[in-house]
Amino acid sequence: MTAATEQAPDRSIEISLAVKAMVGLARDTERTDHVFTIISALTGNSFERTYQAFIKTSHGQKLLRERPSLAAVLTDMARLEAMPEGSLGRAYADFMKEGGLTADGLMAAQDARIDPHATFDLDPDRRYVADRLRDQHDLWHVLTGYGCDNSGEIANLWFSVGQFGNPGMAFIAFFGTVGGKLDPSLGWARYCARAFERGKKAARLVSEPVEDLLELPIDEARRRLGIDPPSVAHPSGIRRGDRRDGQLGALAA
Repeated sequence: MTAATEQAPDRSIEISLAVKAMVGLARDTERTDHVFTIISALTGNSFERTYQAFIKTSHGQKLLRERPSLAAVLTDMARLEAMPEGSLGRAYADFMKEGGLTADGLMAAQDARIDPHATFDLDPDRRYVADRLRDQHDLWHVLTGYGCDNSGEIANLWFSVGQFGNPGMAFIAFFGTVGGKLDPSLGWARYCARAFERGKKAARLVSEPVEDLLELPIDEARRRLGIDPPSVAHPSGIRRGDRRDGQLGALAA
């Protein structure tokens, strides 16, 4: 099967919709659908650039030919929980269980967004890449060590911006950074900058066969994907905390 290589139509930037969704997100930081709305409103042509880069890689071409379902792999919790202690797959299962998260919940949040580009139907190849990008979100949390609290979500967003430069994600991440715990040393801002650089330095994860790495020790999976271990990326430690507690970006004791 040959991937669609023709450029997709340009997508406009919808500032007013993004601001409206940002206000809603500030009122309720648990509303993941607002996050997806902001990303859709501001994404512009960033996804198309990601797609064009994807189809130029050998791994990406193989994924499009074989069409493995990452969602199916990541929802098979029995298999993941049976993987060795310390493996990427086992760590992912533990992360999802501890956070009360499900891959289906991420899909539902995406479906609930307001998408100003809903009329821009994606062809099967682009839909596959878009779904793969969505399905990797929580796996990136595990690979980076960033938690599912507000601090972890902001750091994971900066990592994602480093991966593919989506303006919508950068918009959310920026306001998360400036809204963090007051720190005269700019520790939170520096932390976010390191998360961005970490994502930029790593392999482009959307086109990597991450499902083949799940049984590996997590440190080995990180090494193969070019992701600096948490102790290297953030020698002072992973920051934890939520906005509602006034602890967004706080350095753990």
